[in-house]
Amino acid sequence: MFRGQFLHTLDPKGRLSIPAKFRDIIRERYGGRLILTGDIVNSCISVYTPEGWEEIEGKLNQAASMDETIKAFRRLFIAGAEDCYIDRQGRILISQRLREYASLTREALIAGVGNNKIEIWNPEKWEEVKASIDPATIARRMAELGI
Repeated sequence: MFRGQFLHTLDPKGRLSIPAKFRDIIRERYGGRLILTGDIVNSCISVYTPEGWEEIEGKLNQAASMDETIKAFRRLFIAGAEDCYIDRQGRILISQRLREYASLTREALIAGVGNNKIEIWNPEKWEEVKASIDPATIARRMAELGI
């Protein structure tokens, strides 16, 4: 559902325009609602549809609640989550906390990375992460998965 890369500008209040092709889907299927949280591995913002978020929470609810890794994940990922809605101009408001976490200042790269997830990156960090990827390793892993 969400694929592609788009470079957009943040306004001084921290509002970011969502690409029209994403915005239409989010408004039609989810009433304009998204859930934002800091990615626990990369310094970017993970953006989920309500459906994608419920899938994660459903799996967590089935996991052992006393497992220290599960508890840590809940504290880092779930507790830092924020609901947001697309406004009439097609923008979302990204909190100061999340903007600082992802090092967002003026520009943001919006990447569609699957059915229920979008990532928001500082464009320079996006390029650094992409440059660090070894295509041969990725190809081997995808082959193992039958992709």
